[in-house]
Amino acid sequence: MSFPFLRAPQVILSIIVNLAEPNELICLSQCSKRAYNIVKTFRKKSKNVEIYVDNLEHHLEVYLNCKLSCRLLLDSSYDREQFVRTKYPTTNLFGADFRLSFNMTGIWKLKWDDPTSDGFLTLMDWTSNLFRIDFKCVIINKDTIHRLIWVVRRQEYIDSVVSYRGHFTEDEIRFMMHLKVDKLHMDFVPLTFKYPETLPNRSRFSVTFGFWLTLNHLMTSNFEQLNFALSSLTNSDFSQFLRHWLAGGNGRMKTLVVQFNDANLNEITRGIENIIPNGDRREEVYCPLAGRELIMNDRLYLRRGDGVLATCSVIERPKRFVFAVWPDAKKRACRINNF
Repeated sequence: MSFPFLRAPQVILSIIVNLAEPNELICLSQCSKRAYNIVKTFRKKSKNVEIYVDNLEHHLEVYLNCKLSCRLLLDSSYDREQFVRTKYPTTNLFGADFRLSFNMTGIWKLKWDDPTSDGFLTLMDWTSNLFRIDFKCVIINKDTIHRLIWVVRRQEYIDSVVSYRGHFTEDEIRFMMHLKVDKLHMDFVPLTFKYPETLPNRSRFSVTFGFWLTLNHLMTSNFEQLNFALSSLTNSDFSQFLRHWLAGGNGRMKTLVVQFNDANLNEITRGIENIIPNGDRREEVYCPLAGRELIMNDRLYLRRGDGVLATCSVIERPKRFVFAVWPDAKKRACRINNF
């Protein structure tokens, strides 16, 4: 016997709607316009639900308790693959006509009959409104930066922005630099790009084309994790940075990873006091806030006046200078903590 959902008391409807997982809620919302209105009426904002926007693959990912619950894909001018093989009744609950199907992998696949230039924005708007939450992460390329601009206009803060695969203009780079975002990754930066200001505060910042970053940027930054490659900085610059840290600067810094071919640990640490040599031949593993674990062999240690320990290392293939402050993200202490 089927359950008379639409005739249930409001208290029961509220309980069902708020206990439903994201993929179940989407399914429920598509049963009818009345079901959709019930979801919109009774669904409360949940801190356990997060929406990631992947503009490279043109899909949305909805997470529940950090686990992927469902994925929404768009078949539009951006994606020629025909996701939906079977014809379904056409509806317009998104504000545009679409057909919807579901497969066993938990992926919602949509076939749009959309006359607009970018129906994906309609999908983003519908998903955010359904779950009553902002977007947590937005991944873009050159062709989809307009979607990031759209998100910025509707929400003040974004947890994470990632830009890939595109020759962004200097104005677009500056736009991303000034975003109120906690974690920012930028891939390509024009060779003429310069940024004389102090870098905006955020917990993590990474950039592939890091030639424009200066020693002043490094010493005045307020990041927990900073990663960049193709650096124009020298061993002498990083030596000054270490002295600055020992004197109490960059107090928030947990991890610095810089790829440059001339990295030399002896030159970087030459003349610096409070150096503790490495007497342990075993490799040391450090877990940063984000990214792969760092495995360090050639290393030295620094102890700041307040007792905080950091490891300095040069890692090969590719050659990177690593500065890692203990404890790491897994709360592990340095091996020489009792030195």
